[in-house]
Amino acid sequence: MSRNFLNRREFLKLSSASLLGLFLSEYTSGFLPKLTKVIQGRVLATSLVVRETPKFTGKKLLSVKKDTIVDIDEELFAGSEGDYNRHWFHLKDKGFVYSGWIQPVKTLTNPMVAQIPTTGILGEITVPYTDSAFGINSRPSMGPRLYYLSTHWITDTVIDDQDGSSWYKAYDAATQGHYFISTAVLRLFTETELAPISPQVPAQDKHIEIYLNRQLLLAYEWDTLVYIARVATGRPNFETPTGNFQTFHKRPSYHMFGGADEFSIFDLPGVPWDSYITDTGVALHGTYWHNDFGHPHSHGCINMLPDDAKWVYRWTIPNLLPGERLALQPGYGTSVQVRPA
Repeated sequence: MSRNFLNRREFLKLSSASLLGLFLSEYTSGFLPKLTKVIQGRVLATSLVVRETPKFTGKKLLSVKKDTIVDIDEELFAGSEGDYNRHWFHLKDKGFVYSGWIQPVKTLTNPMVAQIPTTGILGEITVPYTDSAFGINSRPSMGPRLYYLSTHWITDTVIDDQDGSSWYKAYDAATQGHYFISTAVLRLFTETELAPISPQVPAQDKHIEIYLNRQLLLAYEWDTLVYIARVATGRPNFETPTGNFQTFHKRPSYHMFGGADEFSIFDLPGVPWDSYITDTGVALHGTYWHNDFGHPHSHGCINMLPDDAKWVYRWTIPNLLPGERLALQPGYGTSVQVRPA
């Protein structure tokens, strides 16, 4: 649930100092916009404790398992003084949970698009989660579970002769294989949605600053602050490197996996809006496996809400055409300065 309190046009009306001051005052004062309706949330932790009061010392009422879909009717600034994150959710008819392990989601279904361009087309998951398949019109084989707002490269439409269901065929660049996604749960992007943002601004006059101490990303056109987003950078032992970088390598979707041992291993299909800044794989990208933005949480990348990562992806260079899966231009890209303070 992104809380960029001003839209981009409103950003441009304010000076950099006043805009940043407004954002930080809302971020640190405990103010949270009141929810106007009940929203859905997906549990991200293996077992998430629901408490009687919104603090880690509150009485345990029950536990909910990963991928359980819950109803959120309130967001609070609570917890105890000194807690590293004091954002909590109230679950309707249940109790309070720490917000970092709940992904706000929606459940939207989509019509099938029968004609897929020969170059392929990008789509995103529009339900809390869905199970993909490795086999259609053949022996059934379950594929990876795919999550809300993850992105996938679609190359074809397939009808299952066994039951008449429709599926999109998705390409996995990391494994060079394919998997299938039900057409009802994936929305295909239009060219307008992927068009560059502020293409009239010269490339050298755009730059990004990331402050590790405040876990903030600031985007500038010339000296005007045009976008702010909370991020989650590298946690201890996985620190995000500091210095000057460029977004020289970009993908709208990628299957990220790795890790040195059972405690650090990860396998994340469809990571959205990837703007890499190092040869070792450090990237600004969307994140669907935690909601802990504003606090170090990653393996070294700059984790962002998917909508924030999409904005950065569209605003930075190099630009990708709708049918392109990859841009790799060493020495060319939007400037990114990662600063400790």
